[in-house]
Amino acid sequence: MRLVLECVCSKMLSLQEQLNDLDRAAGDGDCGNTHAQAAIAIQNWLDAKPLPQRPYQLFSSLAKLLLEKMGGSSGALYGLFLTAAAQPLRTDDDLAAWSLAMDAGINAMMRYGGAVPGDRTMLDSLWAAAKELKALKTPKADLMQVLSKAVNKAEAAAESTKNMEASAGRASYISSAHLEQPDPGAVAAAAILRAVLEGLQAKP
Repeated sequence: MRLVLECVCSKMLSLQEQLNDLDRAAGDGDCGNTHAQAAIAIQNWLDAKPLPQRPYQLFSSLAKLLLEKMGGSSGALYGLFLTAAAQPLRTDDDLAAWSLAMDAGINAMMRYGGAVPGDRTMLDSLWAAAKELKALKTPKADLMQVLSKAVNKAEAAAESTKNMEASAGRASYISSAHLEQPDPGAVAAAAILRAVLEGLQAKP
């Protein structure tokens, strides 16, 4: 998992300016800075402490870290997601449990964040991926094959947000005529999933 987290951090740092540019159309223009801040916090955490061995412990620790260090609505939403996603992994970490974890995280974001799929938020990317990850519940599911499809769907969903009218977040206050780029949160979420896939592919 260390390599996966390192890949996620590198991806977020590399996308900092792109995410800021996307966010300037409808937000504070700091989406990239916020995600970069989270990436640096995770890197420092990885350098300072041994990585929790169980996925439940890892997600719980990351949730606390992001709530404290990431800031903004993104920090709160990722914290909610990871806290809820950790619960199905408390007793099991087989492939089916990872699909349940994704569902639990999304449900928490919808319950407390107020957004639903189609509102032009990070939820659009996560929802698209979650639908593909349900295949992990089938016998003999191939993790890498399923995850690859999920990432592709998430990226397509992120791109499709440029054609949506925002119903949540700061972008909801902007005329749809001015929202001609993908939602930065959706792009970031899809990029995180891509980095997870790349990290797993790079494992020796």
